[in-house]
Amino acid sequence: IIFEANPGAAVSDEDSIDRNEISERFKKILDEFDIENKFIKENKIKDKHSRQEFSNIKVQVPKDLSIPEILEDIFHSFIKDSLIIQSIEKVKGGKSTLSLKMGHSILLQAEFDYLKDYSRNKGYIAFILNDVDPSNASTVAMIESPAKLNSLIRPETKHLQHLEFISKSGQQFSVLIDDDITEQKYRLAANFSEQRIVTVIKTLVSDFQKAVCFIIDDNSNFYSSPNYEILKRELSKRNIKLFRKSEFVNLNYDETLIDSFNDRMESLGRSGSIVFLVSEESYVALDDEIKKYKKKGYRVITSSLIL
Repeated sequence: IIFEANPGAAVSDEDSIDRNEISERFKKILDEFDIENKFIKENKIKDKHSRQEFSNIKVQVPKDLSIPEILEDIFHSFIKDSLIIQSIEKVKGGKSTLSLKMGHSILLQAEFDYLKDYSRNKGYIAFILNDVDPSNASTVAMIESPAKLNSLIRPETKHLQHLEFISKSGQQFSVLIDDDITEQKYRLAANFSEQRIVTVIKTLVSDFQKAVCFIIDDNSNFYSSPNYEILKRELSKRNIKLFRKSEFVNLNYDETLIDSFNDRMESLGRSGSIVFLVSEESYVALDDEIKKYKKKGYRVITSSLIL
């Protein structure tokens, strides 16, 4: 095999890299974190090795976002290009530098520092999982996850053994009141006497004393009956919060789920809050969307902080 070499015509991998494309991809990552353009300063510098210009970018990072979060995304984005990625924390917990290289050539440099008087503060969201069975394996996995969730439980004796596990896992639960409660000691009905309603409420409050709140299905017969006023009175006497299901944003598990979630998120005002009522299936299906909004500065918090 004979090769005819012409060193003057050869193009190295270093020279074939599109530095403008690298810069645009880098800035797209910053945009995903919703860092405003006014906090991003870019100028061009000529590389001593390749003699080609590359972007030198200074980024002021909002105080509610950590620099390592951004660096992690940059790493995952550019590592597949087989680039050399160098990052140095120049000031502990503060200023950091980043270099993207191909061989000896610098493709991009960046400096990150915190903007101490600015926070994105987009808004707060929380999730209540509707009508869950804490004995299901899928529910147990969610309770054990880092996500902050409020499990809405229809009262049954078999669920009592799981309540301590929910609390020890750092999660919350609430009690669902509707017409489908089957156990007599927890059942509330429109035709029950006041004395029986009061007795049931005492049992519910005692057995589910760590509940964040009670939530009633306002499409139920019990809600439409005079006995609902007794429930309100008895819970109020005990300083227990009572909400209607319609007070939360209910997202159905169907083809409109993602669009409905995005519409509500985009309408959320600065520092506003939303509590979503979703099924387990809906919450799992929304995982990628939730991560996207968290990157932009929306805070996912425990529902009790909003309720």
